Amino acid sequence: FKVGAELVDMEMVQFHPTGMVFPSSSKGLLVTEAVRGEGGKLYNSLGERFMARYDAEKMELSTRDIVTRSIFSEIQEGRASEHGGVYLDISHLPDETIKQKLGTMLKQFLDVGIDIRRQPMEVSPTAHHFMGGIRVNEVCRSSISNLFACGEVSGGVHGANRLGGNSLAETQVFGSIAGEYAAKEARKLPYGDINYAVLDEEHDRLYRFEEGEGVLPYELKARLQTTMWQNVGIIRTEKSLKEAIAEIKEIKNEIYSIKVESGLRYNLELLAAVDLENMLLVAEIITRAALMRKESRGAHFRKDYPREDRRWLKNIILSKINDGIEIYTEAPLITKMKP
Repeated sequence: FKVGAELVDMEMVQFHPTGMVFPSSSKGLLVTEAVRGEGGKLYNSLGERFMARYDAEKMELSTRDIVTRSIFSEIQEGRASEHGGVYLDISHLPDETIKQKLGTMLKQFLDVGIDIRRQPMEVSPTAHHFMGGIRVNEVCRSSISNLFACGEVSGGVHGANRLGGNSLAETQVFGSIAGEYAAKEARKLPYGDINYAVLDEEHDRLYRFEEGEGVLPYELKARLQTTMWQNVGIIRTEKSLKEAIAEIKEIKNEIYSIKVESGLRYNLELLAAVDLENMLLVAEIITRAALMRKESRGAHFRKDYPREDRRWLKNIILSKINDGIEIYTEAPLITKMKP
């Protein structure tokens, strides 16, 4: 993006409804949807089987998006479990069923001291997959000459939502295509010359962190993660998105006061500072795209625009222009199946 690659569908971030929240060392690890498929029940801190409020017919077997938003709403409205999630309980199932059907989950929790045959799991939605990414054509070529992209780094393959299992197929199909065409192009190219001016510029960019006043990169990273989760996560509004943009701008202004340890060997603080710069850029791109799309579609849910709008049957494209972000829309090319 920084050197000219176009991005597409960056507002489309898929969340998995159930990730571990406790212990903190396992936070975010997926709890397979098979747990609910085998009869797992969701409860809030009041002991209510709350899915009855959101989808009384399908309950825990409702669609991924509905279950995700339901859990998030319970947490946001103050009915969270002890560690900030909700309870997922399978203790009513026979031990043998759990061992045979959910053996991987049983081991995953036993490894951290939780016996899901007797105790409920604490779960919360967790970021799972980016449908957005580098915009490519049918041979995985990006808008930058000789740059090919495939897999989750590319965008546009899954539309507004991804079906489970399709990521593996995507890596095989588009990995093969990208590799084939990138190899063909590479054979035509001579070895390039090293641009020492660019190296010097990058050196200066990295070492400027040693001149900071003492703010730790981890503190700013935590602030960014908090604002993105609360304001740009599962449920979005114009107000929350604008608040996120303001906070991102503020953190950007503070990044130049970051102080890191000197030296390059095992300098985790320097790595965190460099990561933070890129995270801020991606966060702003996601937020601006989400603010522009005034509807709900797929993984993108706007509480102030809760319905799908046919006028928004189009992709949002983003590119770098000078020191800013250019953002525009483009209608998809429909060749077979009309939406």
